[in-house]
Order: sequence, then structure tokens, then C-alpha cells
Amino acid sequence: MTKHEIDCERALKQLFEFIDRELPEDRRDEMQHHLHTCHSCYSRAEFEARLKAKLGELKKDDPDGTVRERIKNLFESF
Repeated sequence: MTKHEIDCERALKQLFEFIDRELPEDRRDEMQHHLHTCHSCYSRAEFEARLKAKLGELKKDDPDGTVRERIKNLFESF
């Protein structure tokens, strides 16, 4: 592994920072390189990004909060 490569464990640990665009430029570049070369992590990143976008839409589509409450209860049951 070169100095610019990261492993899957590190990629997954910083996945949400990457999705939220909170990684410093050098770490973002490492993450992008990893996602271009690792199908598994790329799939996970795509899933998480889409899930975050859908959850963000709940504010608009769920005026009384019932869906948000169901999701909260689901997470608490784990």
C-alpha cells in the first residue's frame, strides 16, 4: 500500500465525514482513490449517501413526523 492508499477499515471509519464533505482535502483525495478501486466500499458509500438524501427529504414529505418516528423506533430496537 502506498502512502496515498487507505484500507477498507479506515475508509469505512471516515465514510460519513466524506459524505458530509468534512474531510480535509488530502484525506478526501485518498478516500476518492479508494472508492474508485474498491467496489465494496463504493457500494457502501453510494448506499449511505442515498439513504442520507432520502432521510433529508422526510422533512418535506412527512409533515406530521410519523415516518420519522417510525424510523427512530426502528433504530432504537437494534
